Amino acid sequence: MVGLFLLLTTTLVFVAVEVDRLLHDNYLNELSTESTIELIEVREEIEESIFGHFLLLQKITTFIEENPSLTQKQFASYLQSLEYDQGKIINVAAAPDLKVEMVFPVEGNERALGLNYRDNPEQLPGVLRAAESGTATITGPVSLVQGGRAFVFRQPAYVPGTSPENGKRLWGIVSMVADYDRFLVATGLSELSRGFDVLVKSASDEAPRHGTVYGQPAVEGMEPVSLELDFPNGHWEMMAVPAGGWPAASPTYIKDRLLIALVSILIIAVVLIIVALAVLQRRAQMRLVSAIDAMDDGFAMFDADGRLVAFNAKYAEIYQVSSRRITHGARFEDIIRLGVEGGQHPDAIGCEEEWIQKRVEGFFGPDTEFEQELSNGRYLLASDRALSDGGRVSVRTDATQLKKALDEAESASRAKSEFIDTLSHELRTPITVILGLSSLGKNIETLGMTRSLREKLDGSEVDIAEVRHEVSTLINHFVETMEKQERSAKHLHGLVEDMIDFAKTETRKVKVHPEVLEIDSLVSSAAEQSRLRAEENGLGFKVTARGGQVYCDPLRTTQILLNLVGNAIKFTERGTVEIKAYQSGDEAVFEVIDTGPGIPPEEQGRIFEAFEQLESSSTRKHAGLGLGLAISRSLATIQNGALEIESDIGKGAKFTLRLPASEDTASRAAPATHRDRLEAAE
Repeated sequence: MVGLFLLLTTTLVFVAVEVDRLLHDNYLNELSTESTIELIEVREEIEESIFGHFLLLQKITTFIEENPSLTQKQFASYLQSLEYDQGKIINVAAAPDLKVEMVFPVEGNERALGLNYRDNPEQLPGVLRAAESGTATITGPVSLVQGGRAFVFRQPAYVPGTSPENGKRLWGIVSMVADYDRFLVATGLSELSRGFDVLVKSASDEAPRHGTVYGQPAVEGMEPVSLELDFPNGHWEMMAVPAGGWPAASPTYIKDRLLIALVSILIIAVVLIIVALAVLQRRAQMRLVSAIDAMDDGFAMFDADGRLVAFNAKYAEIYQVSSRRITHGARFEDIIRLGVEGGQHPDAIGCEEEWIQKRVEGFFGPDTEFEQELSNGRYLLASDRALSDGGRVSVRTDATQLKKALDEAESASRAKSEFIDTLSHELRTPITVILGLSSLGKNIETLGMTRSLREKLDGSEVDIAEVRHEVSTLINHFVETMEKQERSAKHLHGLVEDMIDFAKTETRKVKVHPEVLEIDSLVSSAAEQSRLRAEENGLGFKVTARGGQVYCDPLRTTQILLNLVGNAIKFTERGTVEIKAYQSGDEAVFEVIDTGPGIPPEEQGRIFEAFEQLESSSTRKHAGLGLGLAISRSLATIQNGALEIESDIGKGAKFTLRLPASEDTASRAAPATHRDRLEAAE
């Protein structure tokens, strides 16, 4: 506290000095403002007087341009008809072709008649400046031959040229000489000089004494109040300071300093009390801030007006899109509006304003807990609760992993249900057939053909031909029954084999024994097993093999081809199924092409997933667990190959199997893992 007292006292001394300076500056500013006001009034008078002279000169020039051949008498008569203060104007002269031929009044100005400006080096620059500018100019003050000083106003006069191409040509110069002393009195400059040191400067090169129009040049170095005066081809600057310069102190400086000392003492006392309380409050705030920042969840506190008063870094990190507006004092609505504009809230897309209003109403409503999805894939558990003073506390918990785990669990549950539905559907049909046929076999005595045969045998006379016919019918019936049971049993066996193969590929336990084979023989084997089925379905079946070799496991590769051809036959109602096989560089390529319905682009990735089919278990027309393509792709990958699909809706599908053409090719494809992969598979 002693150190604080010394520091505060030292600071207040400096502050007191600064305040005293500011008070003095304020006094000077007030004085400067008052001076400026007086200068503005004088400037208005000066501008009004100068522009009045310009208007009068313009009127005379216009008359001359309309009457370029006027005489001295006409010139004097016209000026006598004008209403103006002739006491301020010493004379008006007209100089056609830069030679003064007319002047008014003539009396006292006889020496001006006949003056050729070209022969007068003192006035020629001003005359040429007016002629070149094409507008009125002012020069002065200049000393007059007859005594005194004056301002000279000049304006060029133009008349039409001698030909249409010439346009206008310079007729001459019209000049007006205004009395300098009367100008000072009329504009208030003389009156202003009683309370101020004044300087009026001109930017014109013709102004005397380095541009001084009125006053003393020393005023410029006294930090004067300055005003600009602009008029055609002229620019003046008017400067003034109080007479004798700016005062060193204000009239009330003693009273001001006593008041500063008293206020300083009170400040020291109040600050010491406040600091003692602030230290305690600061400790409490530090604990609160540390606790908030240590939270794993996003935290924010808003006041009753919805303005942010506290938040932690986690809150800003969660809402990255709107983070630049997450600052103390920011409104809740502005924060979420920026987030909506940046696409941070996917559920607001398409109804942005409605979503914002609903979110604001919910924020200031009852306590709420809800799930919130962000555009970056995050899921939040959000909580907004009211405080006793009307403020709100918002807590945001990142539940992305929990959400993903829940979604994965739900997906797994759906997949399990779908698999059970598919499996039950696929198993129920053949089992029902087998059980039904078995039941018929057990109850053979109830069959009509059995009873008919028994009756033939029990008759008094046995017709051997009829008995043979009945026996043959019964035997054919049992053969058909056994064939149905066999087909159902094979179907069950295929389902079990598919599940076993899939389990092996998933656990990397499938056995592959690659060797170099002729493509033609491999394709011929698969084609012979599929041709009959295609023909039974009424489909054309084509095989095109262009030779070459392949490095693969013949059993597993044939399994892949049979799966692909079987699918093509299954889903193609009419048209053809074709197998193409050839060697392309270091690859052996097998293509299975059908004319079926095709597969939508968005579904082409899904068909290679286990238990996935484009038809649901309750609506599909074709049997199967949806494992064939998943197994086929895994078998292709294990052999350093790939299985791809190309398809358009309504144009069929093409499955392409690519395998290495030689062992060297397979080794280059996976030099570090090829052998290990095969050994691990065994």
